Amino acid sequence: MNSGYPFAAIVDQAAMKRALLVNVVNPTVSGVLLRGERGTGKSTAVRALAEVLPEREVVTDCPYGCPPDDVERMCETCRERVERGEELPTERREMRVVDLPLNASEDRVVGSIDLQSAVSEGTARFEPGILAEANRNVLYVDEVNLLDDHIVDVLLDAAAMGENVVEREGVSLRHPADFVLVGTMNPEEGGLRPQLLDRFDIVVDLTAVDDPDERIEIADRRERFDADPDGFRREFRDEQRELRARIREARERVEAVEIDEELLHDASYEALRQRAHGMRADIAVERVARGIAALDGAAAVDSAHVAEAQYFAFPHRVEGVGEMTFGDGALATGSDEEDAEGDDDEDSEADGDEDVDTEGGGIPIVEGEDSYGVDPTAIDPPKDRTMRDDLARRTPSRVDVRSGRYVRSRQQEDVDDVAIDATVRAAAPHQKRRAAGRAADEAGTADEGDANARPSGIEIEPRDLRQKLRERTARSLVVFVVDASGSVMSGRQMMETKRGLLSLVEDAYRARDRVAVVVFRGEDAFTLVEPTRNHRMARAAVSGLTVGGNTPLAHGLVEAYQLVQRERRRDQDLYPLVVLLSDGQSNIAYREDGDAKADAFRAAALFDEHDIPSVFVDTGYELDTTPDEIWTDRKARRMKRKRFERNQTFAETMGADYLPLVELPREATLPTDRDEEGQTA
Repeated sequence: MNSGYPFAAIVDQAAMKRALLVNVVNPTVSGVLLRGERGTGKSTAVRALAEVLPEREVVTDCPYGCPPDDVERMCETCRERVERGEELPTERREMRVVDLPLNASEDRVVGSIDLQSAVSEGTARFEPGILAEANRNVLYVDEVNLLDDHIVDVLLDAAAMGENVVEREGVSLRHPADFVLVGTMNPEEGGLRPQLLDRFDIVVDLTAVDDPDERIEIADRRERFDADPDGFRREFRDEQRELRARIREARERVEAVEIDEELLHDASYEALRQRAHGMRADIAVERVARGIAALDGAAAVDSAHVAEAQYFAFPHRVEGVGEMTFGDGALATGSDEEDAEGDDDEDSEADGDEDVDTEGGGIPIVEGEDSYGVDPTAIDPPKDRTMRDDLARRTPSRVDVRSGRYVRSRQQEDVDDVAIDATVRAAAPHQKRRAAGRAADEAGTADEGDANARPSGIEIEPRDLRQKLRERTARSLVVFVVDASGSVMSGRQMMETKRGLLSLVEDAYRARDRVAVVVFRGEDAFTLVEPTRNHRMARAAVSGLTVGGNTPLAHGLVEAYQLVQRERRRDQDLYPLVVLLSDGQSNIAYREDGDAKADAFRAAALFDEHDIPSVFVDTGYELDTTPDEIWTDRKARRMKRKRFERNQTFAETMGADYLPLVELPREATLPTDRDEEGQTA
């Protein structure tokens, strides 16, 4: 008996429930993505969907649940049986929600070799994986944005072709993998690869219920369900039955739903007007509109259905506009003007500095300036390059866990992830000798009868076993340490610091790195942005950053060092990169009886001692014009030369590359020898 939370009992979240039902009604709709913060009911809704899913006819003894009346969608074995004139046994089964665990190995997803048959019979027999289970069912991926890249690639291939192609360890086969894809994610933990995001015909952005009465009702229902699940489910039994019957009837009529060519033309024109990427927006609108019409019991699609379909299918394919603002369908929640006003948060000053800056007031960094492109070679310290050989952004690293892509094998004492192909190759040269020994043993026990005869398959000994060596992309974290003190208050220096920082955040977004922002000013330092893949949030926080006060450089470095060490303890495979944006000045000691400059150098040495790749971006070099206005030109040039030499020494102490901010967009060519006047020799 099903003991999950009833789908009909979910309060509010009309868009989410509507999207899930449309996805089930029309099998051609290629997936739903639910994006929202914690506590919005995403997982509850998906798991509750299982009970209202309809039944379908399947081949009884087929591991893929092939449809008995559709030869084109059958696996190769069922198709051969039909061609031989065999009558396939059938039965009715309910659709299921199949979970794809976040830490699932590639073998578990695509399938693997049956180890027992390989050893005992000497045959390579395929053991179906999650994609086989998901055929003609719902494949649910929680935290889909955190999937390893190689698993995402497998999903993309299967979603595009409707089948799973397996070529590994001496086995080459393909089987149907036509599933309804449902994903959930928390945007605070980062975005989704564009290739995978575009595979979802429907995307729904969820927020927590803000009506007090509804919140009370949600809490009350949950409490009643936890206290008496069976009794609570009986309250919604009739609604559940009605919903299931409605879905079944809608699935039966969806193929007959008509759509006028003029409506399709208008939808395509709207996609062009909004500059939607590619052709999938047009296709998605047609599919989703048919599903909506079928769910509403209509024989043909009307303009309201199309508008609602645009509400679901357009926002994640259009850049530069507010999400969920298309159409005037049943689920529209606000006017375009209202959403457009709220979409400027990314590049405008935050409403109330306390939202992003809890450490006191200051002067806002200049707004309205675009960030510029960053040459990837500009930030590439030697230690960074060395570490990237084995563990780096954009670079796969070999790991001893079972979650990466199988790349090769090796011999080791304790084998817990057997490489079948390599094991068989290792055992093959010894089969004649082992067969002779087996024959001698069998001859000596022939009088005991066939019961003692050993199997005729390949004989594998422990020394033949080979361990799989897997590969996955290392997790990366870029920590930006930002000087927001009064020393960066000259107009151009302040503006360029902000522009450079925003450009580096964009570069981290393209590399799919997590980012964190540490700010120091006044008497202390604080973490403005905790490690996150939500680069939009990081940009908004940086845009609202204010400056002013003293320069506690040592505090900022210690805060960044502690953050990196904390994240390293959570993930031993973490690859960190610290980027310090400062003019190198320091006037606040870290210790009570310490010296500000000496403490800053002590803090900088921590990064070199603990092998943390880092870059020192000098925000004052050729940008700080204040000394020119105070001293004579000759004295100002001498002062700048001393600061330049001090900052280079500071970078060496930190084990960091030294990079002037003015040279950030280009490949850095640092000045070398300088004469007394501060001119390049």
